[in-house]
Amino acid sequence: MRWPLIYQVTLPLAFWTLVTVFALSLLNLWYAQVETGEEVEARLVAISQQLADVRFPLSQPVLEQIEGLTGTELAVTDSQGKLLRSTTKVSPEELPRLVTKEKPGVVDLSEVIEIDGHSYFHSTTRSRFTGSGEVTVHLLFPKRNYDRRVAQSFWPLMLLGLVAVGPMLLVASFLAARITRPIARLQKQVGRIAEGDFVEVPPGNTKDELRDLSLAINQMSQQLQSYETKVRTMERAQVLGQIGAGFSHQIRNAMTGGQMALGLHRLDCNIPNCESLEVAQRQMAMVEHMVQSMLRLGRKQQIERKPINVPQLIENTVSMIAPQAQHHSLAIRQSITLPSDATIPGDFVLLQTCLMNLLLNGIEAMLAAQAIRVGEGQGGGDPGGLDIEAAPHERENWITIRICDEGMGPSPNIAEQLFEPLVTTKQEGTGLGLPVVREIVELHGGTIEWYRVDEKTCFQITLPRAESK
Repeated sequence: MRWPLIYQVTLPLAFWTLVTVFALSLLNLWYAQVETGEEVEARLVAISQQLADVRFPLSQPVLEQIEGLTGTELAVTDSQGKLLRSTTKVSPEELPRLVTKEKPGVVDLSEVIEIDGHSYFHSTTRSRFTGSGEVTVHLLFPKRNYDRRVAQSFWPLMLLGLVAVGPMLLVASFLAARITRPIARLQKQVGRIAEGDFVEVPPGNTKDELRDLSLAINQMSQQLQSYETKVRTMERAQVLGQIGAGFSHQIRNAMTGGQMALGLHRLDCNIPNCESLEVAQRQMAMVEHMVQSMLRLGRKQQIERKPINVPQLIENTVSMIAPQAQHHSLAIRQSITLPSDATIPGDFVLLQTCLMNLLLNGIEAMLAAQAIRVGEGQGGGDPGGLDIEAAPHERENWITIRICDEGMGPSPNIAEQLFEPLVTTKQEGTGLGLPVVREIVELHGGTIEWYRVDEKTCFQITLPRAESK
């Protein structure tokens, strides 16, 4: 059975409040009984002493006057037990009760007798006055007066405590609701997180444990979202590896056949130094290395490291991209501030594939920006160009290769996921180019980042010039 928190707070609190009220009321009742009893005893003792010392006849008017002053009924009997006079009606049948319980000078509140349908505390005293013999004066203090005094001490506190329970329950319910409402909101948030909706809720303005819990759940949501992204990335990489393994054998066989056909054509035509054939063979070798790089995606395989001349790497890469750039009237501007013998260890074709991928992306981005300008009626204008720079890094024995284009830059929707597999906004794109680039850079012990500056999109690669010792 579900036991809501608001009931767990209010009901025990109400129960213990009622128990406390009853306990205090009973304690006050006991105290009122003791105090009132002592007061009645003191009053009866004082009346007894005054009546014992009286020197005037206890006539009926005198008795009535004493009764009016003290609130105590009086009855006078002689030595034979005959009723002489009384302020209350005493029947002949009730008279023996007075006579048989005579204890002159003794006040005992446990002695309660019934006279004329009323209960009285009974006490007696002897009195002698001039012209008469000794008589017994019966003091009858009404028990109802005693009960009324006790009730006046008990019920006000009792009723006040019962009335206070209502506002206390309202306050407790309000305070419990202030706790249960945020908990219910956090419960819904956790449920949505469990369903894969990593939503965050405002932590609230109160600086308490609930705010700390909200912040902790929000942090958990962010971490789970990050873990889910990583898991999906790994799953995509695994799928790509499985797909690549399925096609790599056929592609490599086809490329091997094409290379053999080019070699036979070179021999048959006796053209050993044909530049177009050299370019075709390099392109086919690059395709084979690209297939290998796809297989490496997500596997972190080791590469064969050989010294690579960085200026030569850039020059060779630009020469392969230059025909396509010239076809679209785009310039490729080079800026190399490295020594001519600057080298890095790694795989030449993989790094060339990496730079080619970035240059081709830059060309596509600039063509897309030019098409947008034409569509907006701004005219073609200068198509612009790409910049490829190589310079020493601020860290010793590291270099930086930067490729910048004048395109519009990545869409904000994928800006933070640019290097994840299958993330692309191109209609015919696969979302594999930049993940392969990052994989190649990381295989060489480097890092890659991108940023926008001066309306240009720049990809910056940082690579070590020598193996770490």
